[in-house]
Amino acid sequence: MASRTKQKEEARARRLAEEGAQAERRARMRRLRGIAGIVVAAVVVVVVAIAISSGGRSVSGLKTGGAANQTVASVSQLLGGAPQSGAVLGNPSAPVTMTYYGDLECPICRAFTLDGGFPQLVAGEVRQGKVKVQYRAFQTATRNPQTFETQQVAALAAGKQDKFWDYAELFYREQGQEDTGYVTNAYLTGLAQQVPGLNLSEWQSARNDPSLVSQVQSDVAAGTAANVQGTPTLIFSGPKGTASPPQGVPSYSELQQAINQVS
Repeated sequence: MASRTKQKEEARARRLAEEGAQAERRARMRRLRGIAGIVVAAVVVVVVAIAISSGGRSVSGLKTGGAANQTVASVSQLLGGAPQSGAVLGNPSAPVTMTYYGDLECPICRAFTLDGGFPQLVAGEVRQGKVKVQYRAFQTATRNPQTFETQQVAALAAGKQDKFWDYAELFYREQGQEDTGYVTNAYLTGLAQQVPGLNLSEWQSARNDPSLVSQVQSDVAAGTAANVQGTPTLIFSGPKGTASPPQGVPSYSELQQAINQVS
């Protein structure tokens, strides 16, 4: 009898030990899954941080598929209703001119387009015919002078079809990471293919127009004479003279103050 009781107690002890071991294994698995979750979350945070620090840009910059469609739509919405002529945006007879010295690879120019006062200026004073924007090329962020000239000529070639600002705004939105050499012929052609209504064969031909190279050189010379130090540099001119908003990424209210000074 005692023997059977002892056997039962031993069996119960083994069962409890096995249940305890199973519980420990389950707890260990939960801890491992928790650690894995933390690691995955940390990786996601790092990836997001990198994306934010680069403005959501990839190394190559050029967008495809749905992302490209959304970008094209945003540019069309920005520029819709504003006439273009060459590198001028807005009514050619507007009483105030904003001369915009820019470099298409400049991340501060990109910030001005996306986060500064530029969209509101276009939606307001430019569409209303009060202000026109004259773009002028000035090398700052682009390291290679030949690359700078090539990219600016590509935009001006689109301007031959009154699509300069479409091309430039797509460029700003699809900038790649700095100093990666992303501005290649394939990149420039890829942007041109995204511009609605642009005749690609005419654009390609216009890229060989020596007058566009001369225009880029003239823009740079004008910027140097005006003591331009960085991009974007914005100079408003009107009936009462000239004025400039603060350097960097001026807000819409700062642009309006400059307009009021010269109007």
